[in-house]
Amino acid sequence: MRELLWSHRKLFYAVAVFSFFVNLLQLGPSFYWMAVFDRVMTSRSEATLFYLTLGVAGTLLLIMMLEILRSRLLVVITVWIDKKVAPVIFDALVTQGGRPEHPAYPEGMRDLHTFRNYITGSGIFALFDAPWLPIYLAMIFAFSTMLGTFALIGVGILLAVGWVNEKLSRDALDTMYREMASSSRFVDTVSRNAESVLTLGMLPNVRDRWAELNHLSLSHQTMTANVVGSTVSLTRLVRQVIQIMMLCAGAWLILEQNTSPGVMIAATFIASRALVPVEMLLSSWTQFAEARSAYRRLDDFLVKVRKPPEEIMSLEPPKGTVSVERLVFVVPGRPEPVIRGMSFSVQPGESVGIIGPSGSGKSTLARLLVGLWTPTAGTVRFDGAELDQWTRDDLGRHIAYLPQTIELFAGTIAENIARMGKVDAKEVVKAAEQAGVHDLVVRMPRGYMTKVSDGNSGLSGGQKQRIALARALFGDPRIVVLDEPNSNLDADGEAMLQNVLADLKARGVTTFIVAHRPSVLATVDRIMVLRDGMIERFGPRNEVMGQYTQVPKAA
Repeated sequence: MRELLWSHRKLFYAVAVFSFFVNLLQLGPSFYWMAVFDRVMTSRSEATLFYLTLGVAGTLLLIMMLEILRSRLLVVITVWIDKKVAPVIFDALVTQGGRPEHPAYPEGMRDLHTFRNYITGSGIFALFDAPWLPIYLAMIFAFSTMLGTFALIGVGILLAVGWVNEKLSRDALDTMYREMASSSRFVDTVSRNAESVLTLGMLPNVRDRWAELNHLSLSHQTMTANVVGSTVSLTRLVRQVIQIMMLCAGAWLILEQNTSPGVMIAATFIASRALVPVEMLLSSWTQFAEARSAYRRLDDFLVKVRKPPEEIMSLEPPKGTVSVERLVFVVPGRPEPVIRGMSFSVQPGESVGIIGPSGSGKSTLARLLVGLWTPTAGTVRFDGAELDQWTRDDLGRHIAYLPQTIELFAGTIAENIARMGKVDAKEVVKAAEQAGVHDLVVRMPRGYMTKVSDGNSGLSGGQKQRIALARALFGDPRIVVLDEPNSNLDADGEAMLQNVLADLKARGVTTFIVAHRPSVLATVDRIMVLRDGMIERFGPRNEVMGQYTQVPKAA
């Protein structure tokens, strides 16, 4: 984040220059009142009053224009920051969200929004105006040592209040944000599993659990609000008391030392202006603390995900040879590897069924085969090249992956099949026909232009799975990995899937099918049996079938 802000330093310099002239011109009203009391009142000149008033009105108008300009410059900065950081956060949410070795950053967009709002808010101007504080104090001392002393005492009290506010609220704010994030994640989990919560009568229990999490957040929020609210009230009181004391001292100086009324009024106005940045900073302290915490989290995130640019030479699309060499995968926090030294090789056009008990590593192997997860040790190769020799986008065009959990994106069915890219009607229909879903789609009221909502409402689990299969087959990939492709299919859907697998085999596409229901494996060439993250058996289907009777015989 420091490097990113530094890259826009010229705009910050411009904001600082505008702030310099804003604060310089803010002295205008003070000198206006001094001139009115010391010149106009004594000379009783209406022309002088008119031109002084006209001049100060022009000064205020210029101040307004400069403030608008510096505000717009800060908006430009935040837009540039958003364009740089938001895509990185978005990509990380997608690329790291499913990786156990790289925890996601779900609060990233919210933190960026918080930081951006502070930069474009009024609170940040206190930071640009604060350097003028000693200048204002020096001017007040130049008018009167007594008035300068009162102003200095007021500034000291406000700074002490700010220091106490920082100490009392910092830990409470950090804890509040953590508890709010925990509560938000719990609500998201409950909403995704609403059917189970309702049908199993879990609503009172999960509501109580959420109430506990929310109560912790509210308690820290209440503490922080009380501290900040008391600080703001105390700050306002101190500023008003200082102004009254300076007026009182100025009046005494007029009576005892013949000081001019204009000096008293000018010094009071300058003191009021000097205290504005401190009061503004304290009144917006919650926003400042939120922006500071968001900045730190964004900085930590960008440091972790930042990688030196690597040049990758584009390789030809893989023909379908897949080799796995001494593959090991360990989930952080688990003592035992999920995949333990696995090695095998598959030739182009072969179809492989992967079976085994729950927890044997089937889905983990599927994710490693498509490059979704990074091996702890060992390699996965396509045509002899490791997967990292392709960019993620290039690799995605050459492989098809159907995960267990199916979600469609908001848009049309055609857009979903086209992987949310440009819709080529011919290619979309071709993928749908290969997946055996074309007839299903054209029977819908708007066919391929049927809208799909965020929650995929109106589509059954089987329909979503078949459309997702068409999405996976879009673009004629040479390597296909299907994880439980028949989990939501009825008898007709399974028959369709068998036709799809036969078509892939006829076209020479290398295919891996992870299955708990072995009926889908009737046409595979070989079967791999996993147990405890290792290959227990890997051979021709009929050979393996002899020892594992749960695999059906070929027709």
